[in-house]
Amino acid sequence: MPLSMLEIPGPPEKLPRIFLPGWGFDGRVLALSPDPAPWVAPAGLYDPFTLAEELALWLEQRGIGQCELWGWSLGGLCALDFARRFPERVTSLRLLGVRAAWPAAELTAIRRELREQAEDFLRIFYRKCFLGYRAEYLAFQRRLETAYLAQAQAAPELLRRGLDFLALTPAPVAPAVEVQCFHGRRDLIAPVAQRLRLPGVAGRVLEQGGHALFLEGSLHEADEAIPALPGKDLIRQRFNRAAATYDDHADIQRQALELLVPELPRSLPSGPILELGCGTGNYTRLLRQRFPAARLVSLDFSPAMLQEARRKIAALAPPGAKAVAPVEFLCQDAESFLAANQTRFACITANATIQWFTDPAGAFARISASLLPGGLLLATIFGPDSLAELDQGLARVSQGRLRVAARSFPGREELRRLLPGRFGEVELREHRLTRRFSSLPELLRHFRHTGTGGAGLAAAGPVRLSPGRYRELAAWFADRPQGCEVGFQVLLVKGRGKGGSDEAG
Repeated sequence: MPLSMLEIPGPPEKLPRIFLPGWGFDGRVLALSPDPAPWVAPAGLYDPFTLAEELALWLEQRGIGQCELWGWSLGGLCALDFARRFPERVTSLRLLGVRAAWPAAELTAIRRELREQAEDFLRIFYRKCFLGYRAEYLAFQRRLETAYLAQAQAAPELLRRGLDFLALTPAPVAPAVEVQCFHGRRDLIAPVAQRLRLPGVAGRVLEQGGHALFLEGSLHEADEAIPALPGKDLIRQRFNRAAATYDDHADIQRQALELLVPELPRSLPSGPILELGCGTGNYTRLLRQRFPAARLVSLDFSPAMLQEARRKIAALAPPGAKAVAPVEFLCQDAESFLAANQTRFACITANATIQWFTDPAGAFARISASLLPGGLLLATIFGPDSLAELDQGLARVSQGRLRVAARSFPGREELRRLLPGRFGEVELREHRLTRRFSSLPELLRHFRHTGTGGAGLAAAGPVRLSPGRYRELAAWFADRPQGCEVGFQVLLVKGRGKGGSDEAG
């Protein structure tokens, strides 16, 4: 029988998040999760012995090359099995509440209980799974427990097959994918002392967590949004994952672009145009339309973002219409490109990109050297005052140990020092944008869906936003008169290549 999957609605994602639930559960339990992002999960009880092949076939039939895979308890063992057998299908694997081994005597007792008093046993089992999550357990009782008990009565063989799978002790070998393991200190089903340990994989224990770790909001939002100041590999990975959702959520970046476009001149000196960090191609499309005959080179270090940009440009020339000049797309890091560049450009431009550079001073020097006389530098840069409200809240709940990495972005005074000696004419203007979110989870979803990871949050040491701190931060925002409102500092930079004037504008 083909695998039946339940798809939790939400905005489409290029890399679907697949959740494999624990023994006695199916995908409906995700309705209790604090993460409203789209998920795919088994629609009913599944056979763990055939799940890997069925899931691989399901992905193939839908043309899905890769997925993010989450496995809880028994589902974690199944996810581990799938990732070992089909590593090319998995970008990352998260294992929640997975036990290393189940003693034969314990499994024998469970089988006996299922034969003699299945309903009573399952009610007790469900209560143990939700220890520490009282509100979610009450919701489970109201909405799902009766249906789950009926499902178990209708398909007892699948419960038995699950126990047979648990009897197999997994080999302590990590698959060839990124793996994270999480365990709850209050877990009665998979106690911390009996947790699965994989060589080379750091496990994290949530001090207040129970067995149902998929209910922990910090796993869905905070861990992804509060890493150390991200290096470029991590930034690239996030932008790759967000390529399909970026356009639906990048409203702040769009507002920055709206500040940038009116500054474009009517004409430019004869020569090519270079766009740094083209992302999904929204600015690329405007540049192509504004300067249809110019050679346009647009680069980004995210392959998935470039794919979206190519699609936008291809749509500019529908069948039968006069073709626009092609765009030269390059999958390359902007700073590396500038360091090796030998071409002189009439315009070098970037929207919300340069703040990610590791060496802004060197980059501006190379941009200046790459401009034709009178050529134009035009860029928007997010400044260090961006997300000041989030920075204040993080500092409050972490005693100053967690701060937003935007604090390290180049600021107005730093740009005033860097720019004048490198460009013939310099104009620097500051704008403030504000965005209100309904809650902290919505704010952090915005970061994930745009690939910005909370503008990269920097920890002064290996500090994480624990579930307790996450709740404190959410409460801190909720108590503010402005609610979950954050501001963004946008610095607009306009400079001219030495030896030119503004007559082209």
